[in-house]
Amino acid sequence: MNKLEVFSGLGLKVDPFHKAAFDTGDSLRVRRILTMAVESRAMVSIVGPRGMGKSRAVSAALNKIGSRIVMVNKSDKERVTISDIEQAIILDLSDDAPKRGGEIRARQLRPIIGAASRKQQIVLVIEEAQRLHAATLRSLKTLREISWMGESELFTVVLVGQSDPMNRAGVSEVRLRTDCVHVQGLTETEAAGYVRATLGKFFDDGAVEALAALPQANNYLELQKLLVELLSYALMSGREQVIEQDVRDVARSESTALPRSAKAKTVAAPVSGSDALKGVLARRTGAEPTPLRSVV
Repeated sequence: MNKLEVFSGLGLKVDPFHKAAFDTGDSLRVRRILTMAVESRAMVSIVGPRGMGKSRAVSAALNKIGSRIVMVNKSDKERVTISDIEQAIILDLSDDAPKRGGEIRARQLRPIIGAASRKQQIVLVIEEAQRLHAATLRSLKTLREISWMGESELFTVVLVGQSDPMNRAGVSEVRLRTDCVHVQGLTETEAAGYVRATLGKFFDDGAVEALAALPQANNYLELQKLLVELLSYALMSGREQVIEQDVRDVARSESTALPRSAKAKTVAAPVSGSDALKGVLARRTGAEPTPLRSVV
């Protein structure tokens, strides 16, 4: 059963994951950092794997700050040039049509950014920034330093990517002027809170605790996928609530790593989803978990 089929089977009218408001340690940390970055008109990279909540945290932070946001919408980020960025700024901050020719457009750009920055803080946001060309990043640094009526660095730059866009050759000078923030994902407590906030009435407490302890639960997308699979399993069993046994059964067919609460220095051979989940549940039941083989 697909996600929407599962949700309709439960009588839901909307996707509970859609626009779910949920504060985490990451979102609060990003908000504090971006608040300072906007006031300082700095250049910041927000970095983390897919599904860790980077865009969610950035959007929530900038909405809270009340900044004027400029987005670069070109999908092929490898081909984004400084010309594309300049045109996006002109289109988002004014009613003017971008002029052709680099020098003419640069002269057009200054008063547009300058006037807008007097009214509101301007933030340029570029998603998938790890795909930007080094030449574009170098030109972006120069663009950010333009001046108007005695003021320079007229706007903030926020680069959002799955890896640090500055971790490449040819951008050392840009790297020195950019702060990098790594998002960490959901903690066990946050993962449990997210389940309860979105689909809590369909999961008993034991299932929520077992789920939150799994390593997949630190990633929004992975956690959502697992929740849908468990709900589908429960529905096919004739129930509308997921219990601990459902988590155990579904985990048997998946490769599940060690619970993230395991000691960081432990090195173990791969284990099945069933064995990993037994280790999670054993802490609650008092049962002896299956021993793991050490790899030398």
